Order: sequence, then structure tokens, then C-alpha cells
Amino acid sequence: MSGWSACVCEGTQKEKRKNWRVLHRNHNHSYFQRPQGGRHCSDYSCVVCLKCPGMFRTKANYVDELKDYRET
Repeated sequence: MSGWSACVCEGTQKEKRKNWRVLHRNHNHSYFQRPQGGRHCSDYSCVVCLKCPGMFRTKANYVDELKDYRET
């Protein structure tokens, strides 16, 4: 998927994390991995920022500390 963008909020990365939520934790939806575009396991998680249009994929360890998007 193209169009990923980093969080552009002010502050350090640790401060920005307060506004980050995990949209897809350790999985991906890909037509190329499964012909029907199904969900499959991945080392990467999709993270979104609640304050800016930031949305990005990462396999950083801090993802384990972030809340899921559904929980907000």
C-alpha cells in the first residue's frame, strides 16, 4: 500500500506515542500473500496517530505498549 506517512505532531517520539493506536497488530491484509486478500501474520503492525494524519507500519518493540484502535 502506498501513501504511508509519519506522525508530524510536535514532541519527542515518546511523547507522540500517547496519541498512537494500533490498527492492525502483527498482521497484514495482502492480495499477494493470499489470493482473496485475506489476513496473514506479519512482523509489522499498522499504527495510526489520533491527532494528525500519520499512519505507518513498524515492527518496533514499543508497539506492544500501545493500545489498540478499537479500545479508544
